[in-house]
Amino acid sequence: MGDGPHIRRASFFRWPLFAAVCLIPLLVGCDGAQLTFGGFIEQLILGLILGSVYALIALGYTMVYGVIKLINFAHGDIYMLGAFIGYYMLRITIRWLHFTGGVSLIWCWVISVLVSVVVCAVIAVVMERLAYRPLRGSSRIAALITAVGVSFLLENAGLIVFGPNPKSYEPKSLEIYQVEMATDPSFADARRIEVMDAAQRVFPASRFRRESWVRVRLVAKDGTSDWSPVLHVPVEQQRGFTEGDLPPPAEAGVTPIPSLGYSRKASGGRETVVVNWERGRIEDIEMRPVFSDAQGQQLAIMLPFKTAQDTNVRVPVFNIVIVVVTLLLLWALNQLINRSMFGISMRALSFDGDAAKLMGVNTDKVIAQTFAVGGACAAVAGNMVGIYNQAIEPLMGILPGIKAFVAAVVGGIGSIPGAAAGGMIMGISEALVKGNIPAQYSALSDALAFAILIAVLLFRPSGIFGSAVKEKV
Repeated sequence: MGDGPHIRRASFFRWPLFAAVCLIPLLVGCDGAQLTFGGFIEQLILGLILGSVYALIALGYTMVYGVIKLINFAHGDIYMLGAFIGYYMLRITIRWLHFTGGVSLIWCWVISVLVSVVVCAVIAVVMERLAYRPLRGSSRIAALITAVGVSFLLENAGLIVFGPNPKSYEPKSLEIYQVEMATDPSFADARRIEVMDAAQRVFPASRFRRESWVRVRLVAKDGTSDWSPVLHVPVEQQRGFTEGDLPPPAEAGVTPIPSLGYSRKASGGRETVVVNWERGRIEDIEMRPVFSDAQGQQLAIMLPFKTAQDTNVRVPVFNIVIVVVTLLLLWALNQLINRSMFGISMRALSFDGDAAKLMGVNTDKVIAQTFAVGGACAAVAGNMVGIYNQAIEPLMGILPGIKAFVAAVVGGIGSIPGAAAGGMIMGISEALVKGNIPAQYSALSDALAFAILIAVLLFRPSGIFGSAVKEKV
């Protein structure tokens, strides 16, 4: 049955309406503030950054849907896991490569991103194997509900493992303490652990069933301090602290730990021993931003455009890195899908799964590889957002995940170019809204995502790059 005449008449207005939804923020202005070309360039660059992140996350949605027609709502939480894995790996690489080997901070970040990519790809494959593959022959609603359940599982697991508080890249310092525990005051049988960015550590009480001794020292970029005064932990006492003179400063000038203390606690039937200490001198181990010069100033490029404050537009180098990395990944994925056996197998599976099996395609392997590629892209996005925002938290994947899903639908879910275009449309529109309306209404930038989705679904339900599929009934 063809479209009715009223549908055809309404479709004439689809592109003007779509353009109006995206460009109204430019026409409204912000509290009467002067709209300059430089200000527009700033908003456009911000939009490209947001669009790059949404595009990378949307790739996971669109690839999985294109292969098995599943909306993987847990994909935004893979993005969150990628950010946290990269955050902790960055601390480790700085500790073992930058401090001791003098490796550049940028290379430390690159290594942490690569590790995060591999781990998130594995997590995505495991998620597909355990949660989605058993339901492959079931109804779509069963798989959809499972995806929502997996999303809640990952979010709450993140709250338990990483804690509810945001992890901040500021202040740019990395404190590393080596804690030794022994049952002999000579520390002949000492067990050593490392604690990062904390001035205390909670141990199970079972580690202190015998009379014990504890000492701590600071490991810094400029050297390692002497051991702190020794803390005696007898079995029968509930709390205590070190006694003795402060050790002399090390030759490297790193201040040693002046004192330690401990306290035994019981909560919920679980007994613990909390060991805490005073911090070392932070200025000895102050960290520079990853993308900065020798003076610790963020690397940036000045453009010859004036903002409303009559200053040149300043573009941090890392912002350019985000856009360039996104473009390279989009190009690589396009080549992978169109010029490799994996891409041919994936497109065959998307077109007709049963026929692909008859032609010798290992469908389970192709689906697992698709999840892995999507998880890897989400990990890259999470790491870049972590450095860009200088903070991450366990629920950071919810809203970007929803917006990326909207971007995939706007561009035409199942289409790689569509995911890229949809992400850029979402990001640029959001940046224009935030930059051109009063601050108290900035939350409308989130509502714009769904306004764009509604406009597209009204006049082009298959998305910008999508194609309508007719099914016989």
